[in-house]
Amino acid sequence: MKEDRDLYERSHFLDMKSGEKEYRKKKKKEQKKQEYIKGQIINMSIIIGVVLLILIFLVFFYKPNIIDFLEEIKRTFTYGMIIILSIITILIIAFNIIIKEKKMLSNLLKILLFFNIICLILFFYMEAIMDNTYNNEAYFGELYDTKIENKTNTEYVDVWKTLLAQEVKTKTEREIFIEENISQFTYFKIRVYLVFILYVVTMMANTYMISKIDKGIKGREILEKNDKILLKDKTNIEKER
Repeated sequence: MKEDRDLYERSHFLDMKSGEKEYRKKKKKEQKKQEYIKGQIINMSIIIGVVLLILIFLVFFYKPNIIDFLEEIKRTFTYGMIIILSIITILIIAFNIIIKEKKMLSNLLKILLFFNIICLILFFYMEAIMDNTYNNEAYFGELYDTKIENKTNTEYVDVWKTLLAQEVKTKTEREIFIEENISQFTYFKIRVYLVFILYVVTMMANTYMISKIDKGIKGREILEKNDKILLKDKTNIEKER
């Protein structure tokens, strides 16, 4: 009976040891897979970021044909978005370099992720209000009537409408002013939505880092728990002997 009990205890201990080895082997395989996926995500994020920055650069340096009375408002809004996004990105990088304690790092990154989401929603709401307030013919027509001096009643040929209608179509100076301002606001919206995409890319990268850190913490806790169980079983076996 004693020999049977010793045999059972040894086999139980060996099963746990082999299970731990299998777990470690599986975990190492998963880590290699995750590292490969991480590399691909980082590469794609860099490519997307570079393309977006080039597009933003090109759109920002577009020169309007008319005086843009909303230029200051547009500049303040877009620069505010970019500054806040830059701060969030710098903090994400700084936290990953400076903070070594994984739980604290995960919590701080979650706070930044929450702040990122709030900023994105807030800016999106503000852009919708601006679009509803400014981007309409009535508002730009009022601007023309109140802000433009030396108005004329000269009419100009509308090339596109003339080509489509197969007859000469004209438009007034006021209509041209309204069309140009609507065009300018469209460029502003393009800039804003490009920055929105950068916000989303930052959120995705941050979410991936948080997920990776939390998985590492959970895996370490499982290993520590298994080590404690093995140590306890080994101690009990030695005591019974």
